[in-house]
Amino acid sequence: MDAHQTQLNTDEVHRYLKSAVDLAIGPGEYHHGLLPELHNNITEYAVKKISAVRPPTVKCIVTCTIVQNTGAGFHIGNALRWDESQDNLVTYSFQNKSMSIVVTAYLIHT
Repeated sequence: MDAHQTQLNTDEVHRYLKSAVDLAIGPGEYHHGLLPELHNNITEYAVKKISAVRPPTVKCIVTCTIVQNTGAGFHIGNALRWDESQDNLVTYSFQNKSMSIVVTAYLIHT
């Protein structure tokens, strides 16, 4: 496998994260009872799409945060120790009147 084949295109990963949210939100209204299903649909779709194109030397972790927009703020942060020349972090954010969603893919070269 060539060196360029061991990396994953972050633009492509971003499109997968966006597609995962777009497909999962339906009417886009926040419904507390549907959060587990919404969360699962987003993360499973993203992992499936990324896994189909990821090189075998790249591991993928997908996280999803869903918050009801009630006027309160929220903060998401992370700390990582990895090889910045090979590993990547890709984030997609979605917001409407009802909710905010942040999906993150960690792409770790092994």
